Amino acid sequence: MKDRAQKFFGCDIRSLAIFRIALACIIFCDVCDRFQYVDAFYSEHGFFNLELAKHVSPYSYSVNYLSDSIGFQKGVFILLGLGAVLLGMGCYSRLATCVCWILLASIHVRNPTVLISGDTLLRMMLFWSMFIPLGRIWSIDHWRQRRASGGETELPTQPSLLCSVGTACLILQVCIMYWTAGLSKWNEAWLDGTAMEYILRLDCYTRPMGRWALTYPMLVMCLTYSTLAIELLFPLLLFVPYRNDLIRLGVVLFFWCFHIGIEFFMDIGKFGAVSMMAWLPVLPGIFWNHFSPTRIAEPDGGSKSEVSDHTKPSSIRIWGKRVFSILVPFVFLVYVVMWNLLALHGYLGRTRRQADTDSFYRFGMATMVGQNFQMFCVPSRANATYVFNGRMKNGIRMDLVRDQPVQDSAPGGSSTGIVRGWKTLHWYLVSFGGDPKLNQSLLEYHTRTWNLAHAVSEQVYESRMECYYEEIGPGVPAGSFEHLQNLAFWARSGPIEKSKEELIQDFDQLMNQFEDGYMFPSGNE
Repeated sequence: MKDRAQKFFGCDIRSLAIFRIALACIIFCDVCDRFQYVDAFYSEHGFFNLELAKHVSPYSYSVNYLSDSIGFQKGVFILLGLGAVLLGMGCYSRLATCVCWILLASIHVRNPTVLISGDTLLRMMLFWSMFIPLGRIWSIDHWRQRRASGGETELPTQPSLLCSVGTACLILQVCIMYWTAGLSKWNEAWLDGTAMEYILRLDCYTRPMGRWALTYPMLVMCLTYSTLAIELLFPLLLFVPYRNDLIRLGVVLFFWCFHIGIEFFMDIGKFGAVSMMAWLPVLPGIFWNHFSPTRIAEPDGGSKSEVSDHTKPSSIRIWGKRVFSILVPFVFLVYVVMWNLLALHGYLGRTRRQADTDSFYRFGMATMVGQNFQMFCVPSRANATYVFNGRMKNGIRMDLVRDQPVQDSAPGGSSTGIVRGWKTLHWYLVSFGGDPKLNQSLLEYHTRTWNLAHAVSEQVYESRMECYYEEIGPGVPAGSFEHLQNLAFWARSGPIEKSKEELIQDFDQLMNQFEDGYMFPSGNE
């Protein structure tokens, strides 16, 4: 029984090492990507100030709540980047993992409108990593321990397999993601084979290859059914007892190809890269034996203990370590399973909309282990696009985001002219809709940004956030957008400011009218 548990839930320490490096690289790249949007997304000068952040996430905690200034927010990002570097190098791996998780979770709490499922998976993989010694090999920690032990030790004949509650949680989290996504798709659209027909017509997600696939209905139907089968059945192969190492390797390679294939058809941000990273701990020892036949040495001389016999810890320290590495991750794993089961039945969706939510939901939000992997469970039957419509003094209406005149008949594609950071926000609006306070803040931010970047003659004095819908599906002509509603309105208060040149022109026009007698017409007229 013990051998079977190690086979199913154990991880090769080399796989954990490469997972640690990949995890750190993704966090560092994510920091670099978000850093350019700190002003707009995370500070008092952006659309999502501290008051709005606490309104959207009332039960969560964040280091970013300590200050709303741009300098402080950038400081948090820089610290996370440094923590990612230390984690990748394996320098004080456990401490670096904990610091990275606290800061990453804080950034996610600070602005959840620019998060996708890939961010949730990244945060959860980092969370479970706190309960695993990721620096066993290929790390500065490993080098320091070997140096402290006096140099080379006798190498074991087989690669070390680490099996703990933490490694089990790491593997099960990946399975839970696919099973939740698959079970949430158990509805008419997916069972009748038409789901991908609608998903690939969504402008904000589809790529050119996805549009090409729409010309082959049988291919689209195959993609629908295969996606459902892969998410529900293929993770189960990890627990096949016969030749488990080979099957594991095949499953990992298959899911890598699966996510690469999705990237050809759809743009879903970092989700593909994070998912491929999440499979790295599952890589079996036979993979490393083939590419790296050299034997490895554990720094502690065995996989059962992380301390040498010369420094035996106290009983308090032993019990504290057991609570942290066994009890805590087990409790959180049970909670995560319950969370996803309740979410599948819609319980959490109802709770989230209540004014006074229950303690179960609050705990998930406070600890940031709450998750939502019900991706594309009910395909949208319409393309949604949001237009920030600003009116200038001359009456011309401009799209404040795309910097082009507004055309009601063709407001622009769902993501045309929108850069990556704002595109992620668009995905959030499409999936969850906008809170009225969020809509108003977005409109005021885009209006303010436009006016700061343009001359007085091009200032916007009235603006509104509009939502357009385009019905999609077989036989429906593309581009038939219809105005649905106005979500927010803004108008400048006080007198309209004019430039010196405009004032001179107005004065000359007034004088001409006076000289021509237009101001005081004679009684004969």
